[in-house]
Amino acid sequence: MLGSGDTARRGVTPRSRSMRAVVQRVARGGVTVDGEDAARTIGRGLVVLVGIGVDDDDGDVEYIARKVYNTKLWPSADGAKQWARSAKECEYDVLFISQFTLHAELKGNKPSYHRAASPTTAEPLYDKFIEHVRSNYVSAGEGKGKIECGKFGAMMDVDIHNDGPVTLILDSKNKT
Repeated sequence: MLGSGDTARRGVTPRSRSMRAVVQRVARGGVTVDGEDAARTIGRGLVVLVGIGVDDDDGDVEYIARKVYNTKLWPSADGAKQWARSAKECEYDVLFISQFTLHAELKGNKPSYHRAASPTTAEPLYDKFIEHVRSNYVSAGEGKGKIECGKFGAMMDVDIHNDGPVTLILDSKNKT
């Protein structure tokens, strides 16, 4: 098995530690946080699983938020062109769920989470991420473009009704 020193000698750089997001286009979604009675639900839009890495900063927050809201995942209004409109343009809802397991690496058959930021580092950055999307992607229409989120560090039941399905993986250190 190669150690990190072996990869450096072979000219291979270790994988970057980045903010990651799994973006799923949905007909509807929701989350129930352990210990709470009410579910947080959305209609048509996106469910986004967000993992904070050890090296993430404000630039990663801005990049992932911008990509979530501006990636064109829906057809044009007349249906003539696929991949023409974004969640922002359509004023669709978005549900964000914090998920450190997006940074898992398998060590044999056991997951290791050393690339995920510690909860004391990740929670403030996740909160900043949510504040950023709430302040920058507010809908002009009443009841449109709702933003919901799970609770950081809590056990949650996530309900995802995929539309398509369409699923993308975003990585803040892999900018395009």
